[in-house]
Amino acid sequence: MHTRLGWHGRLAVALGLTASLAVAAPAMAASTVKLSGGTTTIRIAGSAAKALRSAGVTMSPSKPAQATGAGILLPVSGGSIDPATAKGTISQKGGLVLKKGRTKLSLGNLVLNTSKGTLSAKSGKTSVAIASLSGGKVARRGFATTVSGVKVKLNKTGAGALNTSFATRAFKAGLVLATASSAPTSKQVAIARGTTSIHIDPTAARTLIGAGASVGAIAPATLDTTTLTLSLPITGGVLNPDTLDGQITHGGGLSIGSFQLTSVALNLGSTKTLSTSLGTLADLQYSTMATNIDAAKRTIAIGDISINLNSTAIAALGAISPSLAALPAGTPIGAADVAAAAR
Repeated sequence: MHTRLGWHGRLAVALGLTASLAVAAPAMAASTVKLSGGTTTIRIAGSAAKALRSAGVTMSPSKPAQATGAGILLPVSGGSIDPATAKGTISQKGGLVLKKGRTKLSLGNLVLNTSKGTLSAKSGKTSVAIASLSGGKVARRGFATTVSGVKVKLNKTGAGALNTSFATRAFKAGLVLATASSAPTSKQVAIARGTTSIHIDPTAARTLIGAGASVGAIAPATLDTTTLTLSLPITGGVLNPDTLDGQITHGGGLSIGSFQLTSVALNLGSTKTLSTSLGTLADLQYSTMATNIDAAKRTIAIGDISINLNSTAIAALGAISPSLAALPAGTPIGAADVAAAAR
């Protein structure tokens, strides 16, 4: 490696490598993960229990929810959250059944919306927000997120529905119904930041020189002209840590001749492609043996990802020079290393 640095330096000058192209980086948005399991516990407050007794109303869980010593346990059925803040939606299976004599009110499909601060329930075919959410504590353990101590207060709509259903005035807006805690699970990890380093293949670089194509970095990406390494800042993405299915997105990009390749994304897992603002231009090859995922530190490293130009890329390069059009599909352009931190 060290014996070739001088040649790389001369190659950099010949290529006209530059990192000065000014292109604004895309705004970094929080990634969310889809929920696939876990449980939510609802502990009925004393004030709610008193109101139910005064109205002569009983409450019980509907399957698959169940009563436990800690409260009513509901399986999480779906939703999505930002794992760093727990903002999003958490949907539950089962629900609550309230009865008074022959009158029964079933509240199912309970959804905690921690972004809007609401608890919605479905009665019949209609889903409506019946309570507000406030407070709560978010905790992390590895990639997992839990939220506890969320106060659930009956809103005007919920109070009206209960009073009308059971011919009572016992339920008031602002009544504390319960505290809710949720420990959802996900098969996904949200990527927050990091760097993907693309080591440009020397042979590919020399081929571009011969075709008269200059190579440069589009800010905020940078290009080390000594080692021919393009560093792309990671802006987000979502991955399954077990299968690597998902995508990693980047800011900045790479220019080749007149082409400006931004919105660079590594599509991993079963897809294995590199996509850009000009389309999917390369296929990826890598071994899971080169992957290091540390749940405790919430870091993901994927090494030695081979990037091979596809037929679409070859056709585009043909607009620069006929010699580039003659390249076979599968021509290696470089290899990438990913060092990412999860939310």
